[in-house]
Amino acid sequence: MQLKYYVSHETKQMGPYTIDEIVSFVSQGTLSPLDYIYDEKKSDWIIFLDYEELSEKVKSLKPKAPPRFEEPNVQEQIVKKPSYQDNVPSVAKGPAQQEWFVLKGDNKFGPFTYTDVVKMLQQGVVFEFDFAWHAGIDGWRRLAEIEEFDKDHMKKLKDTASLGISEVFFRRRYKRVKYGGTILIHDNKKVWKGKGVEISEGGAGVVMENSMVLPGQELYLHFKPGDGVPPFNAICEVVSKQFVNKVEGPNASMKYGLKFKTVSTETQKLIKDYMKKAA
Repeated sequence: MQLKYYVSHETKQMGPYTIDEIVSFVSQGTLSPLDYIYDEKKSDWIIFLDYEELSEKVKSLKPKAPPRFEEPNVQEQIVKKPSYQDNVPSVAKGPAQQEWFVLKGDNKFGPFTYTDVVKMLQQGVVFEFDFAWHAGIDGWRRLAEIEEFDKDHMKKLKDTASLGISEVFFRRRYKRVKYGGTILIHDNKKVWKGKGVEISEGGAGVVMENSMVLPGQELYLHFKPGDGVPPFNAICEVVSKQFVNKVEGPNASMKYGLKFKTVSTETQKLIKDYMKKAA
């Protein structure tokens, strides 16, 4: 007998379904690759693309051929309008109303709406340095280099609640404050230095002297005393990486967002006390 799982689609709980049923719903468009499955072992909701038993099956639904990059003729410039196009914010005109494809590593995904891609950025499914394409662009471009996804445009969308897209943006669970402590980082292979930028009970923003670290990677950090915070150790997961157009070597400084995976209760209390003083 196949196991059955609950899923979450647009904040609505559904199920339980078998893995095969979930894959079928995704192929039909009833569910999205960006929806969540409840993992009882982890007692947490996991995005379909990150759930081991589901990920490969969902990825297999991607188009067999990549989008073509030839200059389209007049007929080819006509873009199919998705049935849910009305959900795209009015500020997103032109390319932002097209069907988007995403290139992540060697894998191509799509088509997605503009809102879907924004949602994937917020969820950490794709990052600024991943590539995207839509009809009319002459090749793959990094998301950070596409106007519709640059920081200024994202801020406008986030701040304009009337456009119907602000709910896509997550609110931080923990408030962050400035923090300037020195950090030693290692990945079980080598050690390098870093410096804190901000900190919270749930994680930290740091600048590392290593441009090769990738989101999803697990690191071990030793935070030296600084700004009134005593020294502490933490196991962290990299959840974001700032895009830089020209990286000057593997030891170039790069800003990362880290989530604390393992940190002592005492350390959490010390950080909480520090944040109250710094606020």
